[in-house]
Amino acid sequence: MGIFDKLFGGKKGKDTGCMPTRRLTFAFPPIPENGIRFAEQFREAVKENLNEDLDFSVETLKFADDFLQRFKDEGLSVNDFAETIFVVGCYVGQVMVHNNGGVWIRQEDANLAKGVSMMPIIIQLPNGVITDPIGKAFKRFHNGEVDSLPYYHKVFTSERGEES
Repeated sequence: MGIFDKLFGGKKGKDTGCMPTRRLTFAFPPIPENGIRFAEQFREAVKENLNEDLDFSVETLKFADDFLQRFKDEGLSVNDFAETIFVVGCYVGQVMVHNNGGVWIRQEDANLAKGVSMMPIIIQLPNGVITDPIGKAFKRFHNGEVDSLPYYHKVFTSERGEES
């Protein structure tokens, strides 16, 4: 029995690309106040099923990265695993909140350029940078290691453009 079957008891489907093509079902609305709740969903499932205690440290992004890869390697599609990928992305965002002073905001409040679309909740860092950790989790799942979550965190939270 594969880990997907053990954790979620689902059947694997065909690859549909980077983003889900079906409507996602959530335990609560995808609004900024619930970013932490989604992240906690991931933490609790990992603790219960894999006996790993995630603490929102930057180092735990490697676990999240490997977690997504494990399910990709089992042949799951984005549609098979979409809600879980979403909560992994929220975990990544919450790491940015805990360690870098980020805040969850609604996509509509980000003043994105016309035609730019992100997930319904995204992270704004103290320097004003807007980033989409949920969208990154979907890309990581679909594209593999080239979209590393630890590297993503490093790029978006580094002190770029400041003189030392």
